[in-house]
Amino acid sequence: MKTIVITGSTRGIGRGLATEFLKRGCNVVISGRTADTVERALAELRRDFPAGRIAGHLCDVTDISQVQSLWDAAVAAFGQVDI
Repeated sequence: MKTIVITGSTRGIGRGLATEFLKRGCNVVISGRTADTVERALAELRRDFPAGRIAGHLCDVTDISQVQSLWDAAVAAFGQVDI
């Protein structure tokens, strides 16, 4: 099972990618800059994919420490990152 990390995935193209990867059975880690948007997207994706393996994490990609934290959270949740 592949683990996919998608930045900016609470809406738009990133959200669409998260949906498509979940349809294909991948583990998905979504991220966004605000807790509200991440929590809302997580709730909606969990509703649409109750058997899906999904996690969410706050991340502003302009801050390298937050990008590292996103990576670390993905590895902690799923053991590895493939994409």
